[in-house]
Amino acid sequence: MALPNVMNTGRTGMMAAKANITTTGHNITNSTTEGFSRQRVHNEANAPRSSHGKNLIGDGVTPKRTMRVNDEYLEKQVRNAGRDLANLEEKDMALKQTEDIFNEMGGEGLNRLMSKFFNEFRKLANEPENEAIRQSVRESTLSMANDFRRIRKEIGEVSRHIDSRIEGYAKEANDLGEQIRDLNLRIKQQEVGGLNPNDLLDRRDLALKKLASIVDVTSFKDKEGMVTVEIRGVGPLVVGAAAEKLEYFRAQGTEDGAPENSLQLRTSGSVSPTITASVKGGKLGGLLEVRDRTLSTVLGRLDELAYGITDSVNQIHRQGFTREGFQGVDFFKPIEGGVERASEFIDLSDAVKSNVNFIAAGAEPDAPGDNRIAIALSGLQGMKLMNGGNATMDDYFNSIVSDVGVFTARNRENMNQSKDIVNQLGKLRDQISGVSIDEETTNLLQYQQVYDASAKVIQVADEMLKTVLELKR
Repeated sequence: MALPNVMNTGRTGMMAAKANITTTGHNITNSTTEGFSRQRVHNEANAPRSSHGKNLIGDGVTPKRTMRVNDEYLEKQVRNAGRDLANLEEKDMALKQTEDIFNEMGGEGLNRLMSKFFNEFRKLANEPENEAIRQSVRESTLSMANDFRRIRKEIGEVSRHIDSRIEGYAKEANDLGEQIRDLNLRIKQQEVGGLNPNDLLDRRDLALKKLASIVDVTSFKDKEGMVTVEIRGVGPLVVGAAAEKLEYFRAQGTEDGAPENSLQLRTSGSVSPTITASVKGGKLGGLLEVRDRTLSTVLGRLDELAYGITDSVNQIHRQGFTREGFQGVDFFKPIEGGVERASEFIDLSDAVKSNVNFIAAGAEPDAPGDNRIAIALSGLQGMKLMNGGNATMDDYFNSIVSDVGVFTARNRENMNQSKDIVNQLGKLRDQISGVSIDEETTNLLQYQQVYDASAKVIQVADEMLKTVLELKR
């Protein structure tokens, strides 16, 4: 082999070492970059040269390609686990806010106010002519009605907070869809040119992971390597170089339980007027589930309780006589619209609100000591009038509070389990794709030695060439 060929061998070694050093430095500088996969240079020995007949002598090395160390199946598992955790975290936030509404630790809640309401009628039964007790009955009723409205209002505020988060996540999903579309184009362009767009592939995987945390999506690559993203149960969001958008709008309440004037979703390419009921998983799915199922159920049961109290009390109160001798007076304002929104409309009748003497305590007119109506009204507390005759009013309200607590606790337990799964998968990914500073530092020193040794090959070849030239002199 000619001495220049020896120099070329050393040169290729320096070039390969330089490529490895550059890649190692790239790994180190991105060791804390989210979604980054460590990269490795794949070197390939050059075809040997023939020398002195059949003898073949190596001709150095060529850094063929730089590849990322990545497991697509594991990445999919990480995405799915992140989607489930994000779903549970959003539900936990909304359920915690709902649970706090029913928290009676800091003062009188609806349960205590309901008990006080019936207790005041018991006091009235003992002293039916006592005007101070009648005023207490009126005040306790107003407090109870106000708390019904407070709970409904605060649940509505939770629902509106959920709507604001839905709007924000829809915008984020649109941005991520556009990122994936743009990355599809750039990756295809580089791959057509024979390049390995490792960093772009990492960025696309990260965008997919973030999108999956917002809504349940499926993805697959076409024959050109471009990713198609579909919202599960809805349709495509990104197809190659095209991206649809999640649109949001206000609408009336739906059969799925969405409250009036709530935020609904659709895609720009969908023929369906709304896809809200089809959106599952991720942050959006979790928020919609709490808003349209949990909160809707709580409000519905609260309305049933308010209507049950209003209707049952009025039925008995109309049978009694006021101190002025009137019969048929409503204690509560009749709720004309039925059960729906009863917790918003529950209120004292105008007659009782203006004059406590319109509270009927007796079953006969002009009977000052008659307390039969007051006793009957206080007895409503222990009667099973709710849930098809299977629960008292106290039991029914306690079941509402209990269900919210159970939902919250169960969701939190699942969330903690999901966090463990995400952490385990994250560790697995780090073992495969993560950057180890210790390992990269060791590699850096190794490649530096290879570079120095390759330079030494060139130096030795140069000295050998000088020796040959001096012989000719």
